Amino acid sequence: MPESFGNTEHVLAPGVVCDGCNNYLAREVEKPILDSLYFKVRRFNAVVRNKRGHVVPLDGFHQQSGTRIQAYADTSEGISIGTHPDADEAGLIKSLLDQSQGTLIFPMATPPEERALARFVGKVGLEALAYRFIQTGKSHEELVDMPAFDEIRNFIRRGSGPPQWSVARRQLYQPGKVFADGEEHYELLHEYELLIRPIDEANDLYACYISLVLFGEEFVLNMGSPGLDDFEVWRTGDEV
Repeated sequence: MPESFGNTEHVLAPGVVCDGCNNYLAREVEKPILDSLYFKVRRFNAVVRNKRGHVVPLDGFHQQSGTRIQAYADTSEGISIGTHPDADEAGLIKSLLDQSQGTLIFPMATPPEERALARFVGKVGLEALAYRFIQTGKSHEELVDMPAFDEIRNFIRRGSGPPQWSVARRQLYQPGKVFADGEEHYELLHEYELLIRPIDEANDLYACYISLVLFGEEFVLNMGSPGLDDFEVWRTGDEV
């Protein structure tokens, strides 16, 4: 899970993912998701800092002066507004002094492109599997040798394979929800779970899904094939 989603705990040891792959995945798989307005807004609202220690600002527009602006978030100072680095600050200041009210406009965030989302969720799933292997005393190399995951590996690493890989989405809880554990109160920025669905237990055949929750929204992907294969029916317990 990228640090820019607030993750500091679920980290693979150096060497589990080679440097070349790590750089590629950060650039081609993680960056399109982190840079999407959809997740920029969620990171901004939760005041999640990136690897450089900054909360990424949101770009907007001051209608009365026609000035590009940026909104900045800070846990201690709240939200502040300033001109975009490429904008004229004097024009904005003059408009604010001349008028008693004004309008700030921010773009509407839409979900990221599904293929990019699927590659990201699948990447988290493979790394979660590797993490689980290591936790149980197995080598992550065993995962590399499993042909059942060749298709998802190629889809993530090379962008090859099917044009789309299905991702089921649902809102489990609202962003910013505060949970309580005794006297401790906290927010859940992210969580994940590996789900195993029996297909043919007699022949030791199972389906593996990754359930990734970001800011209260769940994303589920089948690690073995592009389809969800009646996943929703199985999850609700209606499978015959």
